[in-house]
Amino acid sequence: MTDDCSRPDPVRALMARRDLTDPAQGDHPMQQLIERLHTPDAERVRRTLRTPPLVPGPEGWRARHSTTETVLAQLPDLAADGVGNAVVRCAGLVCGSRRSDATALVAHELDIWLLGETASTVLASLVQGAIRTAVPGVSYRLTPARSAVLPGRDFRIDLMARGRWHDVGGCGVLRQEGEPVAVGFSLTLEPLLALSDLAGDQADGNTQTVTSSRS
Repeated sequence: MTDDCSRPDPVRALMARRDLTDPAQGDHPMQQLIERLHTPDAERVRRTLRTPPLVPGPEGWRARHSTTETVLAQLPDLAADGVGNAVVRCAGLVCGSRRSDATALVAHELDIWLLGETASTVLASLVQGAIRTAVPGVSYRLTPARSAVLPGRDFRIDLMARGRWHDVGGCGVLRQEGEPVAVGFSLTLEPLLALSDLAGDQADGNTQTVTSSRS
């Protein structure tokens, strides 16, 4: 992560950065991690959103702070296309962070949402499957952590490594105008990639889940 977003023109700075999630910009291990996080569901249409790291704002385009913002911006078009049960995936650069003390960082994120699903059991299964494939054998916990900025992040996802918990993203129910429209997750890829490398050395094959009531 770097502090390019602290520059006077964060949009220009972000557009100039190489997107490590984009195969068209060169190979990177982050792309292999994303492929491990895919959702195998033959009955669902898959939609991959590959857009510049910008979203519309009150005064024109601005640098996005999360890939979730891109998913929310694309929901009307997805509904118009009649893909109400699609698996929507969006990866790329973001300017900022979910953490209030790191708003100037450039990072890469991945969002995966199941449109038309709102059940907590589907959400739990989705997150468990993603963690098992990305970082097998590593314990994780879901801690309630609602976001007032971006709807849908009902839980923070923490992974255990070297004796402490590491925040790697969030999951929950995505809402549009207050109505639930999908379940899924948003992950910051830099820490997840580092932890997946550790998992390769330490994995015992038994992924454990802990649900915490503390933030």
